[in-house]
Amino acid sequence: CGSAIAMHEWIEDVAAVLYTGFAGQAAGGAMADVLTGRVNPSGKLAETFPVRLVDTPANLNYPGENGQVRYGEGLFMGYRYYDARSMPVQFAFGHGLSYTTFSFSDARVSQAEFAEEAGVDVLIDVTNTGPVPGKEVVQVYVHQRAPRLVRPEKELKAFAKIALQPGETKTVRLHLDARAFAYYNPLFKLWVAQSGMFDLIIGASSRDVRATVPVTLHATRELHVPLNTESTIHEWLAHPKGRIVFGPMHEKMMAGLTASLGGGENASETLGMDFSGIIQNLPLSTVLGFQESMLPMSADAMVAGLLQQVASAA
Repeated sequence: CGSAIAMHEWIEDVAAVLYTGFAGQAAGGAMADVLTGRVNPSGKLAETFPVRLVDTPANLNYPGENGQVRYGEGLFMGYRYYDARSMPVQFAFGHGLSYTTFSFSDARVSQAEFAEEAGVDVLIDVTNTGPVPGKEVVQVYVHQRAPRLVRPEKELKAFAKIALQPGETKTVRLHLDARAFAYYNPLFKLWVAQSGMFDLIIGASSRDVRATVPVTLHATRELHVPLNTESTIHEWLAHPKGRIVFGPMHEKMMAGLTASLGGGENASETLGMDFSGIIQNLPLSTVLGFQESMLPMSADAMVAGLLQQVASAA
């Protein structure tokens, strides 16, 4: 077949599955070579095989209405969707078996901290631990620990296929450049990398993870959402100048709000929800408005003053 199919109704009744996609006129001979062991298979799936068709990210949008289909998956296509939902799959993206086995060891990077423009090299030793020659595909996924915008749990950024004799070990070296860590910011219409911690996830498929190495990226160009009268508290604290100007006020403001709801951790229990998380995503002017009777000026005037301080900050 030429695409992922649902196998859950019969997969437990067969000893093995040989999947050949778009094999062409020589498919018969190729399949015979694989089945008899003349060729050791080394293919990897370029899509995820779901357990059920209703598990797919397009299930709610396909086939659409009035001759139109809305592609509603956004960033969460394929394995990104199944990872975000922590959903079991039949066969993971990048999955593929062999008549031999492989072990991964000594995962490392060229440097634990690096500048955006320099990138980083990922190295790992792969050993053929089985009885016959074979090929393995080493896959490197990138996970950003604290992204400013929504990002997938992990994204494939590099891969390499290597051939190994029985007992042979080779070191695989893969380079990740600045683009491997960047995301598209629609506000600036640019691909940007954000300073911070990343996990480099090395595996034989998207679900067969063999090693994880943490690294720290230092972005050359930091872009921040411009502050305005409707900016949220989170945006104020994420902005380098906004954090300096607003930080001391934020501490006093949060102390007053939590005290009015019972204080400390009891605030979330009183509301029955994440109090701090709600406040962080409200406009600063709205939160100040809750306490306007105790302020020396109106909430709008106070926000305007803070914006003026940010504009004049060095």
